[in-house]
Amino acid sequence: MQALSFPSYGRVEIIELPRPTLRDPGDAIVLVTTAAIGPWDVERFLSVGEDSVVPGGEFAGIIVETGADVSTLELDDLVANTTCHIGSSGQSDLFGSSTLPGGHAEYVRVPNADTALTKISASGEERAVLAGGSVGLGVNVAAAALANSADASVAVVGCDPIGMTALITLKNAGMGDRLLAVEDHAARNALASGFASETLTSSQIQPENPENKVDTVIVGSTREFPGFESVVKLVKNSGSIIFSEPYGATRVTEQGMVLPRGVAISATSWPTNEEARKIVTAIQIRRLDLTPLVSHVIPFDEAQAAYEAATEPGPGVQKVLLKP
Repeated sequence: MQALSFPSYGRVEIIELPRPTLRDPGDAIVLVTTAAIGPWDVERFLSVGEDSVVPGGEFAGIIVETGADVSTLELDDLVANTTCHIGSSGQSDLFGSSTLPGGHAEYVRVPNADTALTKISASGEERAVLAGGSVGLGVNVAAAALANSADASVAVVGCDPIGMTALITLKNAGMGDRLLAVEDHAARNALASGFASETLTSSQIQPENPENKVDTVIVGSTREFPGFESVVKLVKNSGSIIFSEPYGATRVTEQGMVLPRGVAISATSWPTNEEARKIVTAIQIRRLDLTPLVSHVIPFDEAQAAYEAATEPGPGVQKVLLKP
């Protein structure tokens, strides 16, 4: 089968690999029909010597083979995955890592398929493919902000697909008049203006003005918006910072950033299969409109261009999908 590989920094190539086979009775083999490029995939694209990794944390496809213990899924079901896989031992790993090949390939083996895959409809495939990854993180971080206080003022820093999902979810919850979006990318800033009451760039934040301070700051992808100083300037002394990525706080401290004292720091978790199912249902009944998220659908054989677009998004680029 064909799969993507990273032979060197910033390079993608299509290689031939053996088609995956069932290893355990809970496995399923999925014929990939759509895959997304997530920030974790881009990080591997920008690493050196990761040629053994098949990327693709978010994918959808058709089940073509199942193990004897798979009970909730059938052949020919159209499914999407949860990006973070929890094994039977309780250990977690991401699809597209060195230990769990991802969906930027013609086929992918999915362990514990009953709990890792969600049935989706063909009409919503290009949005539902994100339910167990980017969109799930955005919905979860928005839910965490609402749990803090439904009356709080909220700023979303970084209007990448994760941050945009948080904005859309919070606006749907009736918080549109108390939403601030911070994004330096001009096109993404313009997109966010349709969901937030105000949009700023990081240079426009005036920390000495108390009116700029908010109760809760949501941080989108730390890779796509690394300006953590904006977060510190925005949050009230007794406020909270919620990272949409489970590793967000660790990443910014490793980069030498100092988390403000007196501020509650937390991070959301990877979406579970049940949470992904709820998102898929919300998409299907049009309660959650994710149309603004998917901007580009690019053929598999143009993967180099697709990764370059996802890495340095130009005007109009939001989420890039691949079609094997």
